[in-house]
Amino acid sequence: MIATSSLSTQGHVDGAAAGRPRIQPLPSVLTAGLSMQDMLRVNAARPHFRTVKGGEALYFQGDECRNIYVLLDGWAFRHQSIENGRRQILDFALPGALFGLSSSATMGHGVETLTPCVFSAFARDNLFDLLQRVPTLSLRFVELMAVAEARAFEHLTSVGRRSARQRVANLLHELLIRSRQMGHVDAAAEMSLPLMQPHIADALGLASETVCRVLAAMRRDGVLILRGRRLEVLDIDRLTEEAGVEPAPPPITARATPRSGCASSAVTAMPIRAGGTV
Repeated sequence: MIATSSLSTQGHVDGAAAGRPRIQPLPSVLTAGLSMQDMLRVNAARPHFRTVKGGEALYFQGDECRNIYVLLDGWAFRHQSIENGRRQILDFALPGALFGLSSSATMGHGVETLTPCVFSAFARDNLFDLLQRVPTLSLRFVELMAVAEARAFEHLTSVGRRSARQRVANLLHELLIRSRQMGHVDAAAEMSLPLMQPHIADALGLASETVCRVLAAMRRDGVLILRGRRLEVLDIDRLTEEAGVEPAPPPITARATPRSGCASSAVTAMPIRAGGTV
Protein backbone atom coordinates (compact mmCIF):
# COMPACT_ATOMS: atom_id res chain seq x y z
CA MET A 1 0.00 0.00 0.00
CA ILE A 2 1.32 3.45 -0.94
CA ALA A 3 0.36 6.38 1.23
CA THR A 4 0.30 9.92 -0.10
CA SER A 5 -0.24 13.21 1.68
CA SER A 6 0.25 16.89 1.11
CA LEU A 7 3.30 18.75 2.33
CA SER A 8 2.47 21.59 4.66
CA THR A 9 4.71 24.51 5.57
CA GLN A 10 5.61 22.60 8.73
CA GLY A 11 6.81 19.62 6.65
CA HIS A 12 4.28 17.07 7.94
CA VAL A 13 3.45 13.91 6.04
CA ASP A 14 0.56 11.44 6.31
CA GLY A 15 -0.98 10.37 9.58
CA ALA A 16 1.23 7.30 9.90
CA ALA A 17 4.25 9.58 10.00
CA ALA A 18 2.72 12.33 12.12
CA GLY A 19 4.85 11.39 15.10
CA ARG A 20 8.10 11.52 13.14
CA PRO A 21 10.52 14.46 13.19
CA ARG A 22 10.02 17.19 10.63
CA ILE A 23 10.97 16.07 7.13
CA GLN A 24 12.40 18.43 4.55
CA PRO A 25 11.06 18.23 0.99
CA LEU A 26 14.60 17.77 -0.41
CA PRO A 27 17.63 15.80 0.85
CA SER A 28 20.82 17.56 1.88
CA VAL A 29 22.57 16.58 -1.37
CA LEU A 30 20.16 18.94 -3.17
CA THR A 31 19.77 21.69 -0.58
CA ALA A 32 23.48 22.51 -0.22
CA GLY A 33 23.93 26.17 -1.09
CA LEU A 34 20.22 27.02 -1.09
CA SER A 35 19.14 30.15 0.78
CA MET A 36 16.14 30.44 3.06
CA GLN A 37 14.34 32.23 0.21
CA ASP A 38 15.14 29.30 -2.08
CA MET A 39 13.67 26.85 0.44
CA LEU A 40 10.50 28.94 0.63
CA ARG A 41 10.25 28.59 -3.14
CA VAL A 42 10.67 24.82 -2.77
CA ASN A 43 7.74 24.73 -0.34
CA ALA A 44 5.72 26.93 -2.68
CA ALA A 45 6.12 24.27 -5.39
CA ARG A 46 3.69 22.21 -3.28
CA PRO A 47 5.57 18.90 -3.11
CA HIS A 48 3.88 15.92 -1.46
CA PHE A 49 5.45 13.19 0.61
CA ARG A 50 4.94 9.64 -0.54
CA THR A 51 5.85 6.69 1.66
CA VAL A 52 6.34 3.20 0.22
CA LYS A 53 6.90 0.02 2.19
CA GLY A 54 9.93 -2.14 1.47
CA GLY A 55 9.48 -4.50 -1.46
CA GLU A 56 6.73 -2.46 -3.12
CA ALA A 57 6.62 -0.39 -6.31
CA LEU A 58 6.73 3.37 -6.67
CA TYR A 59 5.55 2.90 -10.25
CA PHE A 60 5.62 0.14 -12.86
CA GLN A 61 7.19 -0.10 -16.28
CA GLY A 62 4.67 1.28 -18.78
CA ASP A 63 2.88 3.46 -16.21
CA GLU A 64 2.06 7.07 -16.97
CA CYS A 65 4.03 9.04 -14.40
CA ARG A 66 2.79 12.59 -13.89
CA ASN A 67 5.07 13.36 -10.96
CA ILE A 68 8.80 13.64 -10.49
CA TYR A 69 10.07 11.98 -7.32
CA VAL A 70 13.11 12.64 -5.13
CA LEU A 71 14.17 9.87 -2.77
CA LEU A 72 14.54 11.29 0.74
CA ASP A 73 15.18 8.16 2.78
CA GLY A 74 15.74 4.46 2.10
CA TRP A 75 17.03 2.27 -0.74
CA ALA A 76 15.29 1.52 -4.04
CA PHE A 77 16.18 0.30 -7.53
CA ARG A 78 15.20 0.89 -11.14
CA HIS A 79 14.58 -2.15 -13.31
CA GLN A 80 13.32 -3.24 -16.71
CA SER A 81 11.39 -6.44 -17.37
CA ILE A 82 11.43 -8.44 -20.59
CA GLU A 83 8.88 -10.80 -22.11
CA ASN A 84 10.22 -13.99 -20.51
CA GLY A 85 9.71 -12.52 -17.05
CA ARG A 86 13.37 -11.77 -16.35
CA ARG A 87 14.43 -8.38 -15.13
CA GLN A 88 17.53 -6.22 -15.39
CA ILE A 89 18.26 -3.99 -12.43
CA LEU A 90 19.51 -0.74 -13.91
CA ASP A 91 20.65 1.09 -10.80
CA PHE A 92 20.44 1.06 -7.02
CA ALA A 93 19.12 4.35 -5.66
CA LEU A 94 20.11 6.13 -2.45
CA PRO A 95 18.72 9.39 -1.02
CA GLY A 96 18.92 12.19 -3.59
CA ALA A 97 18.00 9.96 -6.55
CA LEU A 98 15.49 11.36 -9.06
CA PHE A 99 12.67 9.36 -10.64
CA GLY A 100 10.20 10.18 -13.39
CA LEU A 101 12.34 12.85 -15.04
CA SER A 102 12.18 11.63 -18.64
CA SER A 103 11.25 12.85 -22.12
CA SER A 104 8.06 10.80 -22.00
CA ALA A 105 5.42 10.52 -19.32
CA THR A 106 5.30 6.76 -19.96
CA MET A 107 7.93 5.04 -17.89
CA GLY A 108 10.33 2.69 -19.66
CA HIS A 109 11.32 1.14 -16.33
CA GLY A 110 9.85 0.38 -12.93
CA VAL A 111 10.99 1.43 -9.46
CA GLU A 112 10.86 -0.92 -6.46
CA THR A 113 11.91 -0.26 -2.89
CA LEU A 114 14.43 -2.38 -1.00
CA THR A 115 13.61 -0.75 2.35
CA PRO A 116 10.79 1.52 3.53
CA CYS A 117 11.26 4.72 1.54
CA VAL A 118 10.08 8.32 1.68
CA PHE A 119 9.84 10.35 -1.55
CA SER A 120 9.05 13.96 -2.35
CA ALA A 121 6.61 14.10 -5.25
CA PHE A 122 6.49 17.21 -7.44
CA ALA A 123 4.03 17.86 -10.24
CA ARG A 124 6.09 18.24 -13.42
CA ASP A 125 5.00 21.80 -14.18
CA ASN A 126 5.58 22.88 -10.59
CA LEU A 127 9.07 21.41 -10.53
CA PHE A 128 10.09 22.93 -13.87
CA ASP A 129 8.87 26.33 -12.67
CA LEU A 130 10.84 25.86 -9.44
CA LEU A 131 14.04 25.05 -11.34
CA GLN A 132 13.68 28.29 -13.30
CA ARG A 133 13.28 30.24 -10.07
CA VAL A 134 16.16 28.50 -8.24
CA PRO A 135 19.15 28.11 -10.62
CA THR A 136 21.30 26.57 -7.89
CA LEU A 137 18.83 23.74 -7.54
CA SER A 138 18.85 23.25 -11.32
CA LEU A 139 22.62 22.81 -11.16
CA ARG A 140 22.25 20.19 -8.40
CA PHE A 141 19.80 18.25 -10.59
CA VAL A 142 22.20 18.37 -13.53
CA GLU A 143 25.08 17.16 -11.35
CA LEU A 144 23.04 14.23 -10.03
CA MET A 145 21.96 13.26 -13.54
CA ALA A 146 25.58 13.43 -14.77
CA VAL A 147 26.72 11.14 -11.95
CA ALA A 148 23.88 8.71 -12.71
CA GLU A 149 24.88 8.68 -16.39
CA ALA A 150 28.51 7.91 -15.52
CA ARG A 151 27.34 5.11 -13.24
CA ALA A 152 25.19 3.67 -16.06
CA PHE A 153 28.23 3.60 -18.36
CA GLU A 154 30.19 1.81 -15.65
CA HIS A 155 27.46 -0.81 -15.24
CA LEU A 156 27.39 -1.42 -18.99
CA THR A 157 31.15 -1.98 -18.98
CA SER A 158 30.83 -4.45 -16.11
CA VAL A 159 28.08 -6.50 -17.72
CA GLY A 160 29.78 -6.50 -21.09
CA ARG A 161 33.47 -6.94 -20.31
CA ARG A 162 34.23 -7.91 -16.71
CA SER A 163 34.43 -11.38 -15.17
CA ALA A 164 31.83 -12.44 -12.62
CA ARG A 165 34.15 -11.72 -9.71
CA GLN A 166 35.15 -8.34 -11.10
CA ARG A 167 31.48 -7.41 -11.58
CA VAL A 168 30.59 -8.28 -8.00
CA ALA A 169 33.65 -6.45 -6.64
CA ASN A 170 32.91 -3.35 -8.71
CA LEU A 171 29.27 -3.18 -7.62
CA LEU A 172 29.99 -3.67 -3.92
CA HIS A 173 32.85 -1.16 -4.07
CA GLU A 174 30.51 1.37 -5.72
CA LEU A 175 27.81 0.91 -3.07
CA LEU A 176 30.41 1.18 -0.31
CA ILE A 177 31.77 4.46 -1.69
CA ARG A 178 28.30 5.93 -2.26
CA SER A 179 27.24 5.01 1.27
CA ARG A 180 30.46 6.42 2.68
CA GLN A 181 29.84 9.73 0.90
CA MET A 182 26.48 9.90 2.65
CA GLY A 183 27.99 9.08 6.04
CA HIS A 184 26.41 5.61 6.26
CA VAL A 185 29.67 3.66 6.61
CA ASP A 186 31.75 3.41 9.77
CA ALA A 187 35.53 3.52 9.94
CA ALA A 188 35.72 -0.28 9.74
CA ALA A 189 34.12 -0.26 6.25
CA GLU A 190 31.06 -2.10 7.51
CA MET A 191 27.61 -1.13 6.29
CA SER A 192 24.02 -2.22 6.10
CA LEU A 193 23.39 -3.48 2.56
CA PRO A 194 19.71 -4.32 1.96
CA LEU A 195 20.40 -6.49 -1.08
CA MET A 196 19.93 -10.20 -1.57
CA GLN A 197 21.89 -12.35 -3.99
CA PRO A 198 19.11 -12.26 -6.65
CA HIS A 199 19.33 -8.44 -6.65
CA ILE A 200 23.07 -8.59 -7.28
CA ALA A 201 22.55 -11.23 -9.97
CA ASP A 202 19.87 -9.19 -11.75
CA ALA A 203 22.07 -6.09 -11.66
CA LEU A 204 25.12 -7.88 -13.09
CA GLY A 205 23.58 -10.31 -15.58
CA LEU A 206 24.64 -13.33 -13.54
CA ALA A 207 22.91 -16.38 -12.10
CA SER A 208 22.24 -16.32 -8.34
CA GLU A 209 24.35 -19.47 -8.00
CA THR A 210 27.29 -17.67 -9.61
CA VAL A 211 26.96 -14.74 -7.22
CA CYS A 212 26.85 -17.18 -4.31
CA ARG A 213 30.09 -18.86 -5.45
CA VAL A 214 31.83 -15.51 -5.99
CA LEU A 215 30.86 -14.20 -2.55
CA ALA A 216 32.01 -17.45 -0.93
CA ALA A 217 35.38 -17.19 -2.71
CA MET A 218 35.83 -13.56 -1.68
CA ARG A 219 35.05 -14.52 1.91
CA ARG A 220 37.64 -17.33 1.81
CA ASP A 221 40.19 -14.96 0.31
CA GLY A 222 39.66 -12.45 3.13
CA VAL A 223 38.26 -9.70 0.91
CA LEU A 224 34.75 -9.23 2.30
CA ILE A 225 31.81 -10.87 4.02
CA LEU A 226 28.23 -10.29 2.88
CA ARG A 227 25.85 -11.94 5.30
CA GLY A 228 22.47 -11.06 6.77
CA ARG A 229 22.18 -7.97 4.55
CA ARG A 230 25.35 -6.57 6.06
CA LEU A 231 28.61 -5.97 4.18
CA GLU A 232 31.94 -6.10 5.98
CA VAL A 233 34.99 -5.23 3.89
CA LEU A 234 38.03 -7.03 5.26
CA ASP A 235 40.58 -5.78 2.72
CA ILE A 236 39.61 -2.50 1.04
CA ASP A 237 42.78 -2.40 -1.05
CA ARG A 238 42.09 -5.84 -2.47
CA LEU A 239 38.46 -4.95 -3.15
CA THR A 240 39.50 -1.72 -4.87
CA GLU A 241 41.98 -3.60 -7.05
CA GLU A 242 39.47 -6.28 -8.05
CA ALA A 243 36.86 -3.60 -8.78
CA GLY A 244 39.20 -2.00 -11.33
CA VAL A 245 39.39 1.28 -9.42
CA GLU A 246 42.55 3.19 -8.60
CA PRO A 247 42.90 3.89 -4.85
CA ALA A 248 42.66 7.51 -3.80
CA PRO A 249 46.09 9.09 -3.18
CA PRO A 250 46.75 10.85 0.12
CA PRO A 251 45.50 14.46 0.28
CA ILE A 252 47.84 17.05 -1.25
CA THR A 253 48.07 20.29 0.67
CA ALA A 254 49.71 23.28 -1.00
CA ARG A 255 51.67 25.60 1.26
CA ALA A 256 50.75 29.26 1.38
CA THR A 257 53.09 31.46 -0.66
CA PRO A 258 54.22 34.76 0.89
CA ARG A 259 53.80 36.51 -2.47
CA SER A 260 50.10 35.84 -2.83
CA GLY A 261 49.16 35.11 0.73
CA CYS A 262 46.81 32.39 -0.53
CA ALA A 263 46.77 28.71 0.31
CA SER A 264 45.06 25.85 -1.41
CA SER A 265 42.85 23.60 0.65
CA ALA A 266 43.57 19.89 0.77
CA VAL A 267 42.26 18.12 -2.29
CA THR A 268 41.62 14.41 -2.55
CA ALA A 269 41.33 12.89 -5.99
CA MET A 270 40.41 9.41 -7.11
CA PRO A 271 41.89 8.75 -10.56
CA ILE A 272 40.37 5.78 -12.30
CA ARG A 273 41.31 3.36 -15.01
CA ALA A 274 39.26 3.03 -18.11
CA GLY A 275 35.88 1.82 -16.91
CA GLY A 276 36.63 2.62 -13.25
CA THR A 277 34.14 3.85 -10.65
CA VAL A 278 34.05 7.37 -9.29
